[in-house]
Amino acid sequence: MRDAFSRVFLDEAMLSANDVRGHPAILDASANHHAAVPDSFVQDLPFPSLAATGESPMRIAFDLWPTRYARGGSARYATELVAALRDRSDVDVLPLGEGVPARVPPKVMDAIWYPFLARREARRVCADLLHCPSNRAPLRRGSPPLVVTIHDLVSLRFPETMAAWNRAYLRRTLPRVAAAADRLIAVSADTADDLERLLRVPHARIRVVPNGVQDRFFGAPSVPMPVTTPYLLFVGTIEPRKNLPRLVEAFQLLRKAGRAERLVVVGAPGWNDVRVDSTSVELLGRVSDETLHALYAAASCLVIPSLHEGFGVPAVEAMAAGCPVVAARAGALPEVCGDAAVMVDPLDPRSIADGIERAIGDADALRARGRVRAESFRWPHVAASVAAVYRELA
Repeated sequence: MRDAFSRVFLDEAMLSANDVRGHPAILDASANHHAAVPDSFVQDLPFPSLAATGESPMRIAFDLWPTRYARGGSARYATELVAALRDRSDVDVLPLGEGVPARVPPKVMDAIWYPFLARREARRVCADLLHCPSNRAPLRRGSPPLVVTIHDLVSLRFPETMAAWNRAYLRRTLPRVAAAADRLIAVSADTADDLERLLRVPHARIRVVPNGVQDRFFGAPSVPMPVTTPYLLFVGTIEPRKNLPRLVEAFQLLRKAGRAERLVVVGAPGWNDVRVDSTSVELLGRVSDETLHALYAAASCLVIPSLHEGFGVPAVEAMAAGCPVVAARAGALPEVCGDAAVMVDPLDPRSIADGIERAIGDADALRARGRVRAESFRWPHVAASVAAVYRELA
């Protein structure tokens, strides 16, 4: 008898098979993981361009279907990395999945695209390799070679913090994805360690290449502030792993102590019934990148109290914008932030409150150190490191 996951997986696939059947966009369509992230890839730069040697650019089939359903996380990573790769002379990006009809549910794509069709499409466009920029990818080895970016292993470490489908799907498929990939790009040393420890991935198949930060966050904001100062800023999906209730407790401790800052929350609603009292917190929901930049630039500090992060993009964005950062001593945040943030215990609201006080008091020094650190994460650096991984296989 099939287990519950298999029934859902197959039933979802059959339910909407007519939506994908026959659609051309689908059917034809470092040595020390524990080093700080910037050092782990900047030390290997610059990489020579293949064009300079007279060789043809590498043809990279790049899976873009996640960008159809989301804006943040791996979708943002995919969009920004593709843009940076297209600026290189040694890479020819062949986007896959852009023409998937919007009516096709993500669960159906999970069930059909990755197990059966993604590699087929990569072969059709004569790609040298296939890059899947999220934790979803083909489940078997094959041709062309496969590169997969792994952002975190939350589905294995903290499954209770995930939505039901993602939890079930990733717990079932991630071990097979890790076994099928010729190279796994981990966005942090913490994630690389998880791959070795939890999935027994050989060290030799893992490369640590961090996430990147858009150039826009380094300059002056281009839009007016949507809120008044002073305020503390939280950026992220409102879901259990982000630990927002303890941040609210810390904020209330600060208000009782006489601080005037408000708490501004930016991010989409999440799951598992995480609720925030809007009488004490200003909820902005999703905002544009331009507005987010303005919010970073004027905030007293950004607070990331997450129980785990595979990377922590808001920390680097905030540093680039000159915003002091308070981050949890958890997951990849210590290696990403280095000495450019105040680190706190995410399980202790008093520790979070004290960290916010320290960040506000030491704001000038944190801004200076943060801007220097953020420079290491510019997308051209990231794209150069990713191209070097491609070169190992293409």
